Amino acid sequence: MSHPSAGQPVSGARRTAQARRERIIAAARTLFAQHGFDGTGMAQIAKESQILVGQIYRDFAGKEDLIAAIVERDIADLLDDPKLAGAMASGQADHLLQWMRAFIGESLDDDSRKVLSDILSEGTRNPRIATILRQACERLRERIASAALIWIPGPEQQAEREGLADLILTACGALHHRQIFGLGTNEVITRKLVQMVEAEIERLSKAS
Repeated sequence: MSHPSAGQPVSGARRTAQARRERIIAAARTLFAQHGFDGTGMAQIAKESQILVGQIYRDFAGKEDLIAAIVERDIADLLDDPKLAGAMASGQADHLLQWMRAFIGESLDDDSRKVLSDILSEGTRNPRIATILRQACERLRERIASAALIWIPGPEQQAEREGLADLILTACGALHHRQIFGLGTNEVITRKLVQMVEAEIERLSKAS
């Protein structure tokens, strides 16, 4: 009869712990969208996730840690975006342009809009959350700048690639802020922002 190796129980325990953390994070996201960060208590998160409050506190020191986890998961989703990864793997400029247009013009669902609004608001008064948001933006900027090698392959043009990544993030952020404030999406504004980015890509590509 075979027996599990010494590492198997640890691996199983880690998977269980990760699944539990994901349930807590998902419950917190749902409740933050419904009631806001300040209007949500740990008891509500325990009820929504069906995990005891004591166990939640063993995984997360408090709601601030939960916000950090939500930001981390969201940024991981953006960094691992299969469309961006596929465009980078293809090396095709047109594929990356398609990703850029979709990224800038993304329409937020109602829960995402509310959670993003709450997190940004918390970042204005909480230095730790502000730092987490800055670090998340920097990681995404680096990822986009790396992808921009397809458009701007010049070895001495890293600053231009980083500037372009900033421009793409700024365009996306501006449209997200419109949605946060209830202005919704606007095809004309989105198209103009995309055209502005495309024009900058073309200019930098010709100079490389």
